[in-house]
Amino acid sequence: PISKISEIARDHKILFAVDAAQTAGCCPINVEAFGVDFLAFSGHKGLYGPPGTGGLYIREGCEAKLKPLVYGGTGSYSEFTHQPDFLPDKYESGTPNTAGLAGLKASVRFVLDRGISQIYKHENNLAEALRAGLRNIKGVTVYSSGQLTPQPQLSVVSFNIAGFTPSEVAVQLEEKHRIMCRPGLHCAPLAHQTIGTFPQGTVRLSPGYFNTLDEIKTVVKAIEEIANQATCPMKDNGTVLLSSLEER
Repeated sequence: PISKISEIARDHKILFAVDAAQTAGCCPINVEAFGVDFLAFSGHKGLYGPPGTGGLYIREGCEAKLKPLVYGGTGSYSEFTHQPDFLPDKYESGTPNTAGLAGLKASVRFVLDRGISQIYKHENNLAEALRAGLRNIKGVTVYSSGQLTPQPQLSVVSFNIAGFTPSEVAVQLEEKHRIMCRPGLHCAPLAHQTIGTFPQGTVRLSPGYFNTLDEIKTVVKAIEEIANQATCPMKDNGTVLLSSLEER
């Protein structure tokens, strides 16, 4: 899909930017094959880097069309009163997050050493086990696009429990079971409007490379315990299939 969108953008002379915050480190990315002009990624998700790190790929020649968001403090040509016009200084004002970038370098090396395909295989196995376990719990609705599209899913699982808000589920998971999750709209209100979970959102779990199948079983058991507490009428368990939205 990205390559096709890129072709349409080029045909209409539109610059094409891709948000790879959730996919960098999880799926192979080839900016040349994709034909993208810009690609942004975060360092603290699939790349396992420190918070506050990330990067922006800019196709050669596109830097002339993109104005800096912040000016000043480049440190490279301090005698000038204007922003440098060359990369990366044009977009790197102020003191860089040196410690964070050192951590990101180490985490990228870890991902490359382990292999993106190997990491994806392990994470996907855990995510599929989690989805399967949740679908067997009465009152739990799993939001998934996997049954309608051949595109691979990432290890992000969104669900709701009838009778509970996402925040109520998150509090119980953390306080009673020491399981961390993220409830709410996940910085994507339009996505939640699309799948019908706006304004409360969903509960999101993200199995990672360092998680185990035993931990997934523990999570499923904890969610089943919470679902059994529901006192209001519950919906049938099942899966909401999304035809136009990937899970992340």
